[in-house]
Amino acid sequence: MPNEKNKTPVSHFWKYLFVAAFALVGAILGVVYAHLQELPDITNLNEFKPSQATRIYDINGDLVSQLWLEQRTLVPLDKIPLSLQQAVISIEDQRFYEHFGIDVIGIMRAFITNVAHGGVQEGASTITMQLARNLFLTPERTFSRKVREALLSMQIEKNYSKQQILEMYLNQIYFGEGAYGCESAARTYFGKHVEDLTVPECAMLAALPKAPNNYDPYKKPYDALKRRNTVLNAMAENNCITLQQATDYKNTPIELKKIEVQNAPYFVEFVRQQLEARYGSNAVYKGGLSVYTTLDMKLQEAAQQAMEKGLENAEALARKNRQSNIPINQSIQGALLSMDPHTGAIRAMIGGRDFRQSVFNRAIQAKRQPGSAFKPIIYAAAIENGYTMADVFLDSPVVYPDPTTGKPWRPTNFSTKFRGPTTLHTALMYSINVVTIKLLDKLGIQPVVSMARRLGITTPIKPNLSLGLGTSEVTLQEMVQAFSVFDNQGVRVEPFAILSVKDASGRVLESNSPVAQEVLDPQTAYIMTHTLQDVVDHGTGRLVRLLGFTYPAAGKTGTTNDNVDAWFIGYTPDLICGVWVGYDDRISLGKKQTGGETAAPIWADFMKAATEGKPEKDFPLPNGSDTELVTKRICMDSGLLAGPYCLRVRDEIFKKETAPTKFCNIHTGPGTSLSGSSETENSQANPNTGVGDILLLV
Repeated sequence: MPNEKNKTPVSHFWKYLFVAAFALVGAILGVVYAHLQELPDITNLNEFKPSQATRIYDINGDLVSQLWLEQRTLVPLDKIPLSLQQAVISIEDQRFYEHFGIDVIGIMRAFITNVAHGGVQEGASTITMQLARNLFLTPERTFSRKVREALLSMQIEKNYSKQQILEMYLNQIYFGEGAYGCESAARTYFGKHVEDLTVPECAMLAALPKAPNNYDPYKKPYDALKRRNTVLNAMAENNCITLQQATDYKNTPIELKKIEVQNAPYFVEFVRQQLEARYGSNAVYKGGLSVYTTLDMKLQEAAQQAMEKGLENAEALARKNRQSNIPINQSIQGALLSMDPHTGAIRAMIGGRDFRQSVFNRAIQAKRQPGSAFKPIIYAAAIENGYTMADVFLDSPVVYPDPTTGKPWRPTNFSTKFRGPTTLHTALMYSINVVTIKLLDKLGIQPVVSMARRLGITTPIKPNLSLGLGTSEVTLQEMVQAFSVFDNQGVRVEPFAILSVKDASGRVLESNSPVAQEVLDPQTAYIMTHTLQDVVDHGTGRLVRLLGFTYPAAGKTGTTNDNVDAWFIGYTPDLICGVWVGYDDRISLGKKQTGGETAAPIWADFMKAATEGKPEKDFPLPNGSDTELVTKRICMDSGLLAGPYCLRVRDEIFKKETAPTKFCNIHTGPGTSLSGSSETENSQANPNTGVGDILLLV
């Protein structure tokens, strides 16, 4: 046996080297084993459901908006262009189909390149490693994370095919601008589905995952173009395209078209609140719901344009007539709500001037005094209780005691003049305050309150004569719903926004149908529509006609004290729309800012767009009305059948049982005339009456 002393230093070196190597391998195996115990289970990765955006569609199936934490729409690999697959592999992982999750050759190449350049020039992460990192790991740059990333990658490669891995990667990776996955990226950058992308567009998307912010074509178009061309070069090197094709594609400009925008934000928020209440925030923001709504984006866009134009005009007029006590930093607000009167389906909604500045939805949340827009509810109650639109009231001075203070209240008209004998038809057409107050006094408050409730008004109603001037606050949605009953032959429909909801797998979670109830006699509804047509054609809403809207329509203006609120609620046979304009702080809009001058033009512009190209359609008579309704020519001074000597006559519609049977007893011979008063414009209450909330009304 050789003596220990005779052993050379070289033999000791190999001994120590072997021990060190063994210890190193053991340590590495220990680290690997320890990390293996911490790795998540990836055996069901193909069932992994990443966060998906909820998509909101309009009535035509067009995307309105999305709700998301991660904006993502999953697509199968066969829907992803081969060019995009090749582009991503060419720039991110050229040896994707050769390696086992870790590209040893790629690591060596990256190491040499980085040493040669004295810094990090090339990475060695494979597509599989990036997928593992995105699914399970944090972005921290530590040795421990890299070990777990490598181990996970090998496990993923063992359990899934390359096609499955690539599909998961392309649906998972972040492309910038809030877009996760290639489908959302295609829609965000190019306004199209991923399957419709061109080769240069595929190259642009493939350029993004490395550093989305650095190559964002919206923010850094030059850097984005340069990076896209690098991808095209890589595709040529990988023989995915020819060099000539690469040259041609590099000369193609980047044309962006972003469609993931916040359309109809007040409507979207209205829908979001309902969804979150029913399904919870996780389902809404991560569950990939498909929500099909009643909105019509064509009408919504028309509404937005009409509102923008109308509010700009109102602002210009306000500046021209601005009073010293009105802060110049306030903006006039507006709201618009349009729906199908037969179903309650909401077609357009504007809740304010700018959702980014105020999310308060003035179409459904704001409670404002409606002014004379409330009067049709009073007249409908009168017809239901035996009155006719030919009944005559004396438009003359009157005094009522204020029930609160006991002081005298003297309601007056806009012109401060009185007409004498006036039919209810004329009183509603020209919004005459005194006649309306006298009618309400004779009819009683309770029938009007009951009518308001039947038509859909749920807010508190003040039980006094000022109700005739629209002092009880309501929402725009309530007013639109109430008027829709006239349009819908006495049937009240509940406004709704969601048609159906499907989960990410296409399973229907809910499907909604109209909720309808007959609350008004159809003949009463038709008589109201007939009278409100005259409001539009000849009365306080006639500016609608002067602005060029010729389609059959009915409606009513409303303006409150000191021109604080301006309203117009109107409808055609198939569409109803309400408009409100005012300041949030309830200050005056200024001179001439009435419902007929400020709100009606917005309504007219919207309705002109909504009815463009559609054949004119008259309001239909209710079923059986050929025997229930009759038309009589009446004298407007007596309200009775017109005789040969009556000068002011009108064809009036009556319920058969309430039609007059006697001829005029005033004009019995040549030269007999009672009124002589002309049908002039608007009425208004006296602002110094002592009755709380008395309004200036039109």
